[in-house]
Amino acid sequence: MTNDENSVLDDVKGWLRERGITKSNLGFYKYYVPYAVGRGRAWTPQSVTFELTLRCNLSCQMCPLDLPRIMHDKTNPDFIKERQRAELSTAEVKKVIDDIAAMGVQDMTITGGEVFLRKDVFEIIGHITRTPIHLCVNTNGWFLRPEEARRLVELKPHALSISIDGPDDLHDEIRRGKGSFRRLLEGIRNIQAAKKELGVKRPKIGITVTISALNQHRYSEVLDWLKDVGVDTVDFDYMFYTTPDHNRETEALIPLPVQRKEEDQNLPMYLRQVNGDTLYEESQKAIRKGEEYGISVGFGPPLKTPEQMERRFLDDEYAFVEKCFYPWKTFRISPYGDVYSCSIDVAFGNVRDESVAEIWNNQAYQTFRKALKKRRLFPKCAKCCALNNEFWKRLPAL
Repeated sequence: MTNDENSVLDDVKGWLRERGITKSNLGFYKYYVPYAVGRGRAWTPQSVTFELTLRCNLSCQMCPLDLPRIMHDKTNPDFIKERQRAELSTAEVKKVIDDIAAMGVQDMTITGGEVFLRKDVFEIIGHITRTPIHLCVNTNGWFLRPEEARRLVELKPHALSISIDGPDDLHDEIRRGKGSFRRLLEGIRNIQAAKKELGVKRPKIGITVTISALNQHRYSEVLDWLKDVGVDTVDFDYMFYTTPDHNRETEALIPLPVQRKEEDQNLPMYLRQVNGDTLYEESQKAIRKGEEYGISVGFGPPLKTPEQMERRFLDDEYAFVEKCFYPWKTFRISPYGDVYSCSIDVAFGNVRDESVAEIWNNQAYQTFRKALKKRRLFPKCAKCCALNNEFWKRLPAL
């Protein structure tokens, strides 16, 4: 392929990514057909997010998880130890991975908390990469020292997703971790050095930036720091939040028992105090810098106007997409084995009691899917990070 052809292809890919349309949309029929005619049943899920731990060495101001705050504030060490003991063991995690691979699931993301706080994380990653599953590892980048970076590259996960929230000092302030930005930047360089040494091209490195009021005026500066380290993509995602009213309304609409998670998306209002013009101007800077530096830039969701951007934070009812296909497409597993769909406080079973395949289409899951299809969205869904795909707007809800 010539340089001109590559340039055209990159332009097309960029245009599609700006509109939330990715290669995964080509397989939309795998979740849309059962959504349309399955009466609550789904085909084989396309992906899974496996939360290996909720523990974290940082405590981001917009993080909904309880454990990172407790760890950062050093308020209840016994509770932290108890929750660590409750996590799935190495053997249990491996068994679940084998079950997921046997189902034919194509993609897995392992995340936390911070996955590298698990002492068995490399053993788990190696187990996944010996299956046909496409693996993405989510991390805050703190633990990617030279030795760990080389071990990770040797295991050949397909992708590495690193969270950054701003340039240098701002990132450290948001993450409540002094030196965390410099450390993750060095971690990226360590990964690139290991790839070069071993002569491999993966993992591809993607950066995720969560946009909130805290970084609304500076988030494009992330690209200035990344332009020379060789990252593949930078995705700017608008912060997910909910409200107490939406939580209560959602619980009343789902005919299933409530099962609370160790998280709370009812985030402080100071995180939402944005200015639409500021957000828009910064988005245009990010797009221009991406073009200048040759970095693929995307926004989730791909909001286009200052009005949309401001409504995303200040209008509790505004949703970019007004229907959801997520429970027909993917699922999540908690560190304690609970299988659930998303941030909604409903669990459909536990992998310590049943296989994932048994849970995926059990009666509780079917009940949940039918309730969601009837409503299109629950109140709590409005700001969900899964509702970032313009392609879903084009699929009829039936």
